[in-house]
Amino acid sequence: MTNTIFRLQSHKFSTDNIQTTLVCSKCDEVFSKEFPLDLEGQTIEFKCPVCNSAGEADLPYKSAEEREELEEDFNEVEEEDGGEEFEEDY
Repeated sequence: MTNTIFRLQSHKFSTDNIQTTLVCSKCDEVFSKEFPLDLEGQTIEFKCPVCNSAGEADLPYKSAEEREELEEDFNEVEEEDGGEEFEEDY
């Protein structure tokens, strides 16, 4: 069982992952770590890269506004492509 908590200091969602800045509650060091988008909203366990203590962190969810913006971006790309799927013979 883990007793170290990694506090989320900041985060940024990209198209591929969640970029986080975390603080270790044991050594108080600040570090950055990237996680796959599939882990959004989950509590995950990993080791501090500074003091090697096992701990856990709660990853954030995208806000409703961020989700809407992403959907709008996808819609714009579909409109630019004419809504057609790209196919190419090799």
